[in-house]
Amino acid sequence: MLPNITENKKITEMTVDEIMAERALYEDVIRNCTYKEPQEIADLFEAYTMLIWKHKQVGRVYDFYFDGLKEERDGGANLEGSDHVVWDTLRSLAQFPDLNVEFVDIHCVRDGDNYRFGQVVYNTGCGKGGVGPHGAGKDLSFEPYEDLEMCECWIQFIDGKWRVGKEASIRSNDAYRRLLE
Repeated sequence: MLPNITENKKITEMTVDEIMAERALYEDVIRNCTYKEPQEIADLFEAYTMLIWKHKQVGRVYDFYFDGLKEERDGGANLEGSDHVVWDTLRSLAQFPDLNVEFVDIHCVRDGDNYRFGQVVYNTGCGKGGVGPHGAGKDLSFEPYEDLEMCECWIQFIDGKWRVGKEASIRSNDAYRRLLE
């Protein structure tokens, strides 16, 4: 996993210098990825995940997700296409404005000419200040490891670019409901 230079601080707890240093680390990983080794892909996806979720750079979904992506989710709330991934990400960030992702593990292996990786993360955050399907969020926070998420992605060379072509994910939906309902 990548160095944790801000000790899992939420973006709202970081100084401008810390934010810029962390972003620079992630942007260097993305810029220097050669797509030749599985560890590079694991680092790349960790960097993208942190920029999208922690640094709220949701538009980066379009940099790495295939427009025809199919994401299979637990409970049948499947997504199709990068636009739906962006919409779902924005919805989650609206519900939990201070959402912070913390990596437990990430690994990657070759899959023929492509790659497959898996990751386990958990989120910290509070519903206060957020807006969900039932109105304003509660002043409640996730318990440690309560909002655990696992996903597996297939990275494929599509239309001349490496992209996430398929994703399967599972999360602790009860944790979301507890804070939002």
